[in-house]
Amino acid sequence: METAAGYRSVEIRYLAPDVDETGTSSLEADLGAAEVLAAVGRVPVEMAVFTVPPHSATMADSHASQELWLVQRGHGVITCGGREYQAGPGGLFALPGGEVHRLHTADEEMTVLSIWWRGSEA
Repeated sequence: METAAGYRSVEIRYLAPDVDETGTSSLEADLGAAEVLAAVGRVPVEMAVFTVPPHSATMADSHASQELWLVQRGHGVITCGGREYQAGPGGLFALPGGEVHRLHTADEEMTVLSIWWRGSEA
C-alpha cells in the first residue's frame, strides 16, 4: 500500500556478514538499496545488528556520529565516556558522538541493534 507521498513498505536486506578479530559478528542493513530508496527515500540513519561472544568485548570505538544501542539478548557491561552501565535485554543506550564506547559480555553472548546517524562523520 502506498502513502499519499508515494512511499510503500519494503523488506530491508542485510549486507554480507562481517566478523572482527574479537569474534564480534555484525550484519549491517542495506538502507541504500534501490528498493529502499524507492520505497521510503533516503533514510537518515544506518543500522546493524551485532553479536558478541561470551566472555569477550568489542573493540573500543569512537566516531563523530551519535549512536543508539538496543540490547536484544544477553547481559554485560557497556562502557562509554569512562562510565559503566549494566546492560540486558530491552536496555536502550544513547552513545554521544566522540565518546569511546565498548561492550563487555558476561557468561552469554549479547546481541545488540545499533542505529547511528548519517552525515555526522567527519
